[in-house]
Amino acid sequence: MIDKKLWDAYCDPYFRFSTLPSFESYAVVTAWNPRSIRASDQDNLIENDRLEDELLSCCWVNVCVGDALFTWSEESFACELDRQTAVELGRKYQQNAIYFVEKGQIFLLSCLKDETEILIGSMEQRCQN
Repeated sequence: MIDKKLWDAYCDPYFRFSTLPSFESYAVVTAWNPRSIRASDQDNLIENDRLEDELLSCCWVNVCVGDALFTWSEESFACELDRQTAVELGRKYQQNAIYFVEKGQIFLLSCLKDETEILIGSMEQRCQN
């Protein structure tokens, strides 16, 4: 189970893309802070490099995901993957959840056994580019 305060934080994300994705649907995944336990920047970069190597067969763009003021953020990838593949990738990198964007709407998908899915809202309202 994910602690309620942490889950509430997951439900209030903001996104800064290096380039806006042109994909109709995509997942936002990261390898930062496995199990939401703060890791060093060096360890996070190493794990995200491993994740990036796995994404070579799909289209992706860099995206930073954070709170409204970006006092907290994680480097991530917006990648053209289907939901199930993205959740499995999140599980592999010990993430509690990932985001999935479909028709401009953001969904929070749990990577845990509960498989909770929540509609967060419009990407247009949460994109800070």
